[in-house]
Amino acid sequence: MSRHTIIATAILPVALSIAGCGKGQPDGNTLAPSGFVPPATQAPAPIAGQAQTTPLSNYVGHLPNDAVDGVTFFDRSEVANVLIELVPDERPRHLIAGREATTTPIFRRGALVAAHGCEQNNCGDRNWTVMIAADANADKAVVCYHDAASMGDASRWTTRARAERRPGDCPSA
Repeated sequence: MSRHTIIATAILPVALSIAGCGKGQPDGNTLAPSGFVPPATQAPAPIAGQAQTTPLSNYVGHLPNDAVDGVTFFDRSEVANVLIELVPDERPRHLIAGREATTTPIFRRGALVAAHGCEQNNCGDRNWTVMIAADANADKAVVCYHDAASMGDASRWTTRARAERRPGDCPSA
């Protein structure tokens, strides 16, 4: 066996293992695509040591994607849990909590804090309002969803107790 054959035999496995680097399992440090909304596999909870103590009423006047004390409205655990519970369909939940929607400032509607939005360039035909008690009581939460293609001139209003159709769009103020 020549000296070159011995060197090639020793180097080949090392070269092959180096060539395969970076093609194994992902390291988990890849950024999520814009507008990613995780599936509802488990209820969201605040990260340990980062309790969400800001009252929901502090969001009034802000857009849903504006961070108030570091957390956006739909990223609040209690709001995310209401969405998962009252909007079991993933497509509307993505529209509501996604970043591509056209939104208005959060407003008060009686004792509820409400966030209204609509599908970009399609506000008349697809819109929604998520309303939750200022004290974050999910029993008082309401989600209105309007999709003219499937609902015509009505909207679906959902609470923990029931879902019903009502005439018209979802409230925007």
